[in-house]
Amino acid sequence: MTTRDFYPDMNKGMPPRVFVTDPGEPESGRVFVWAQTRWFERVESPTDNGAIAFAPIAESEDELADILRERGLSMDELDGDFAGLVKDEFLNDPMLYPDPDQEPVEGEP
Repeated sequence: MTTRDFYPDMNKGMPPRVFVTDPGEPESGRVFVWAQTRWFERVESPTDNGAIAFAPIAESEDELADILRERGLSMDELDGDFAGLVKDEFLNDPMLYPDPDQEPVEGEP
């Protein structure tokens, strides 16, 4: 199951948007995705397996701007091949929204 399967209308009329802290070398900076639900940060696995995940980071652009400002960063919207890759990864990430039919793991809500 993917994000599209659980929320088919999430991106209708408004596809996810990709923002980066280093537009000259987007893969080197931090990468954020805005979907109608919230802001997510693209996180690469520290191991060599190449796993990508998207962690919720903020509920609004103002909240994310505050986080970045505290770290002395800014972000720019990105378009092009890398942005397309990030959008595909985001839309096909099965971990963003758990399967609603799956039994919860003990100790989790």
